[in-house]
Amino acid sequence: MRTHFGVCQRKRRYASEAEALEAAAKAAVTLRPYRCALCRQFHLTGRTKGMRVPRFVLDRKKEEEGRGA
Repeated sequence: MRTHFGVCQRKRRYASEAEALEAAAKAAVTLRPYRCALCRQFHLTGRTKGMRVPRFVLDRKKEEEGRGA
């Protein structure tokens, strides 16, 4: 997936993957970070199909399953 210039300009930039993951963890929806080929910083995306799932998402699912049982 390549980010187009206009999309890159509109998205928030994070200096590190850790910083982007921290922001993604606070979001109400599942987001994952990726390094932009244009600005070489990190952005967040909601596209997760076939992508690595962040650890905090797996932890949330385990907590929800534990509460439901």
